[in-house]
Amino acid sequence: MRLPKVSIVTPSFNQGEFLEETMLSVLNQNYPNLEYIVVDGGSTDGSIDIIKKYENRLAWWVSEPDNGQSDAINKGFLRATGEIFNWVNSDDLICPGAVRMAVHFLEKESAVELVFGDRLVIDRASTVIEAYEAPSYSDWFPPLLAKLPQEAAFFTANIWKKVGGLDTSLDYVMDTDLWYRFREHTRFFHIPMFLGMYRKHLQSKSVFGMGSAQKLNDKAASEFKARQKKYGNFLSAGSSLQKTMGFLNQVRLVYEKNRRFRRLLKEEAYRIGFDVE
Repeated sequence: MRLPKVSIVTPSFNQGEFLEETMLSVLNQNYPNLEYIVVDGGSTDGSIDIIKKYENRLAWWVSEPDNGQSDAINKGFLRATGEIFNWVNSDDLICPGAVRMAVHFLEKESAVELVFGDRLVIDRASTVIEAYEAPSYSDWFPPLLAKLPQEAAFFTANIWKKVGGLDTSLDYVMDTDLWYRFREHTRFFHIPMFLGMYRKHLQSKSVFGMGSAQKLNDKAASEFKARQKKYGNFLSAGSSLQKTMGFLNQVRLVYEKNRRFRRLLKEEAYRIGFDVE
């Protein structure tokens, strides 16, 4: 049976400490129709040597100055020829079997153009320190539940091209902005399995964006505020009542998931041979 081509892009810049592990998490997926692209922003920390070590297994790679992470990801997908896309940042990982799992459910759920799994949070040494189980929503995407695990999200090339890729003016909320634009055209489908690993460390852009005392830096705060205005109720914007109701809605979705649905999906995942937890 023909397997659709999956294109994965890794944007990279001076994260050589983690880059090889990231690349191997993709290259060792044991999926026969995988296209891997690495877009480096001109690293000076030994990252290029790591990329060259695996260049015979890459569809394309480049190391040159760019206009940031969003620009690098867009550049990579311009070269991509797959039917299904995903990007994995140079300090994150995807779990074993994640690609096959995503392909299976994207093909099964024909009305869906994005599937996403759950996330493990790892530290600098790749030790699991947290687990994030995303809410099991499929038919709608509530604005207050925008925390979709990016590295665990796989989507069609069609919808990426339809919305024009990432907004390169954004440095911190470009993925969430993308999900909102996707939702104008498709449903999302949650796979209740761990498909991705987000690395939490002091040099992480997400951590850096929080600044000291867990306050957003000026650029991140500006981007969040702009998304609130554009999409409404973004990350608990609005009145105190709206914030309270939004929080309760999150609790309901997280802790009152359809357990039977999740159990059946997990049984199906194990049945097709992917133990990714």
